[in-house]
Amino acid sequence: MNFIQRRLIKRYISDNKKNRDIFVTSLAKAKNVGVLCHISTEDTYKEIYTVLNKLESVTNRTVWMLGYVNADVVPEFCQPQPKVDFFCNKDLNWYGKPEKEQVVAFLKEDFDILIDFSYQSFDITRVLLAVSPAHFIVGAEKSNGTFYDLLINSDNTLPLMDLLDNVVRYTKNLAGE
Repeated sequence: MNFIQRRLIKRYISDNKKNRDIFVTSLAKAKNVGVLCHISTEDTYKEIYTVLNKLESVTNRTVWMLGYVNADVVPEFCQPQPKVDFFCNKDLNWYGKPEKEQVVAFLKEDFDILIDFSYQSFDITRVLLAVSPAHFIVGAEKSNGTFYDLLINSDNTLPLMDLLDNVVRYTKNLAGE
């Protein structure tokens, strides 16, 4: 069954992968920013929320965060708020395509920058990265590197705040600021 699911996910990605207009912009100049993350514990929730608050202060804009929980239900500590949504395995169809309304809306959003703060590889993360029309996608998970426009070199132990600092620095340099 797993083999069939993976084949269907690969087909879904290839059939729905966006032809994006890629352009580099710094976080400071980005009009809208999206964040993908994986929430595994309450500590990772708190860490990503700290990063989200700093990111909003850097951009002076509201950032839309979509958090994936690799479980059948979203834990109680994951409180949805404006522009912060969580989804879990029950929000995916049988082969892993997202069906939750908030996830589908996130995938339609035309972000200037989409940052993947996931340090683990999940099929759903690859789906979200491939289908997103974002103009510039940044992340540090090497197995998702083919979906990134900028891969931040990390050993997957870098604290998320340091990863954000690297994103700020590299996008600023690439944008010529």
